[in-house]
Amino acid sequence: MSVAETVKKDQCLWCGNNPTSHMASRVDSFAFLILNPTMQWILNSWLGRPIMLFIDTLFAVFIWIGQRLAFLKFEPMSPPFVIDRGGVMATEAHQRGYTMEVLRVGKHRHDTYRLTMNGRRIIFSGVPRLDRVEKVTCGWIDDKWLLKQRLIQYAIPVSKGQVVYSWWGAKRVYEGLQKPVIVKPRFGSRGRHTTTHIATLADLKRAYRQARQLSWPVIVEEHLVGSVYRATCIDGKVAGILAGDPPRVTGDGHSTVRDLIEQKNANRDPQQGPVKYTKKLDTFLTTLGLSLASVIPAGTTIDLSEKIGLSYGGMSREMIDVTHPDLLKMFDAAAVAVADPIIGFDFISTDVSADPATVRWGIIECNSVPFINLHHDPLQGTPVNVAAKVFDWLEREIKK
Repeated sequence: MSVAETVKKDQCLWCGNNPTSHMASRVDSFAFLILNPTMQWILNSWLGRPIMLFIDTLFAVFIWIGQRLAFLKFEPMSPPFVIDRGGVMATEAHQRGYTMEVLRVGKHRHDTYRLTMNGRRIIFSGVPRLDRVEKVTCGWIDDKWLLKQRLIQYAIPVSKGQVVYSWWGAKRVYEGLQKPVIVKPRFGSRGRHTTTHIATLADLKRAYRQARQLSWPVIVEEHLVGSVYRATCIDGKVAGILAGDPPRVTGDGHSTVRDLIEQKNANRDPQQGPVKYTKKLDTFLTTLGLSLASVIPAGTTIDLSEKIGLSYGGMSREMIDVTHPDLLKMFDAAAVAVADPIIGFDFISTDVSADPATVRWGIIECNSVPFINLHHDPLQGTPVNVAAKVFDWLEREIKK
């Protein structure tokens, strides 16, 4: 899994919380070390399970020592629960008569929990697993390049692209792709060090240098157009489809971009953050050939950032009830391809209600510790209780 996704302070952009980028960058740098191809080969060899058992034992010893020295403890979780990843799990556990506790180290709560159900205790980070050591078999899915290769084998659409290890490699791949392109680190999450709408070699060079700050291997691929969606699959079946849009404005033929932003900020939902005037905004508009003084033609919609999430002024919409049946089947197949019971696929599409064979779409990355709470509290659409589906799966597994 992406280690950064287990850090409570660094919430996903989908969630609308402000990320602590310095902490996240350090964690993702560590993620690179443990998710590089050589380490993944070792973990998936006969040595993998003993190594993970040893790590798991060290964690158990750390908990045991911490409790006795009183610098950490598991605190009971009780209503009212906040709507975050642990909160929606605790809500469902409470309704089913189970207990959940959260790990506190010093003054800070962490995204680590202890669940007691049917006489069995499960300690987990983010989302529960009956066998913590099973992460050895699914950690590879947070490697964007390995994931792309696996999905291609199963004939599941992905964005066309290639992993590169040098500037010359990035330039070669760029020249063979449909423009614009996107450059991102092979490892990591939250969209950090990712650059979109690249259509010139100068922009490509800047994007490549930025991605290399987080990961030596870099992905260069075609930029799919549309909303970014999260498809969460539980036990091989898609459970929710959430659309996450970046902040956008639509032109009226006479207002400037600045005017449109002011109108958007004045009419935003209380859960949405304002669009802020920053250097990043200016840079992003420049990649589109625009500025704050540009007038957008009537009916034309533009993005204001490559970032998605409510905190940036974006939108979240639960879409599973209007998603085309063939697209839902495609994600069931993707869940089989990665063979992990709790998974989140990020994909881009222009229209999830249309037959997937008629639109350009593709999976861009995967998360083995997805934020299931996204589906519980969308800004628009009907909420989906994904936590209930997680507990349904847990109960089936425990009975086996």
